[in-house]
Order: sequence, then C-alpha cells, then structure tokens
Amino acid sequence: MKNNLLALVLIFSSIGIITAQSSAEWKAPMYQVSFESDSGAMAQMQIDKGYRYADLDFEGRKFHLFFNHDNNEIKNARIMEPKTNLQIARGRGSYFWGNARFEFVDGEVYKVKRKNKANGYEIIGPYGTLFKVENHAISPVKPINEKDFLTQAFYVFQRIKVTQSNPSDVMIFYSNYYPIGPNE
Repeated sequence: MKNNLLALVLIFSSIGIITAQSSAEWKAPMYQVSFESDSGAMAQMQIDKGYRYADLDFEGRKFHLFFNHDNNEIKNARIMEPKTNLQIARGRGSYFWGNARFEFVDGEVYKVKRKNKANGYEIIGPYGTLFKVENHAISPVKPINEKDFLTQAFYVFQRIKVTQSNPSDVMIFYSNYYPIGPNE
C-alpha cells in the first residue's frame, strides 16, 4: 500500500514538473487598448503596468513606444520596431519654443503644435488634428496615413501615462541615484 501510494505521488509530481517546465514563456501583465477604424481594421496597444512602454500591433507590424530615460518630454519620445531594433521615429524640440516635431526614419518631419483649451488640449500635425482631449477625455480623431496613426498612438500612450498612477504592486527603481549618508 505504501509503495503504491509512493509511486502514485511520484507519477503525479513528475507530470507536474514536466508540464511546469514545458511552458517556459514568461509574459508581463499588460493593459490592453484597442483602436478600431471605420472599415473595421483593428490595432492593439499593450501598455506596461508601470507605464514605461507600450507595444503596438498594427497591420501585422509591431512597434515599441516609450520615452527615453522615462522622461515625459517630446524630445525623449521614441518609436522603435522590435524585430530589427530600428528607430522608426524620434521626438525633437519643445512645445514651448514651437519647434516640437517627430522625425521619421525616411526623413519626413511631422511638426506638431499643442493648443491648450479649458478642459483639454489639441495636438495639431501637418494634416490637421492628430490628437484631441476634450473634457479630460480622449476624443476620436481619424488619422490619414500610417505616420499619423503612429504619432496619434504615441499621444494616446502619453495621455494614459500622465493620467494614471502605477499600481501598488509595481515598483520602479532608478539606478542613477547614489545615496550618501552617515552610514556609508
């Protein structure tokens, strides 16, 4: 009886160990944001729970959106393609000086202007409104081409990052802080 019970426990534990090690893929929990066009085409944005980056899946292509050094300024905005590690677009300039822009890898420059309103703001690009916040909520704006959509998706990510706070289970440590105190 003891041998049968021992054999049964060993069989079930070995099955558990084998199945536990066969699924070695690890994924971080992400927030999901869906974009839908009038024609029914879908794009998915997955945002890190610490709001440090977003992964955008658009027409079979993947893009990685983030702020360099997690500094929420347009000059630190980056859009990368994770497969090739190619920088698709980079933010430059400043809204204050009026020279804010996104520079794409093909040389095209999207000058953007931020127009503040009472309960929101509007981002105006080369072909009209790219992104709009009315009454503290994101309003739908129709993009014209892929670059418009990428720029708009970046502003959606930025708006979510600014308005939300990290959940209590996410802790972000910065490594460039060196504490100097009496005990060190």
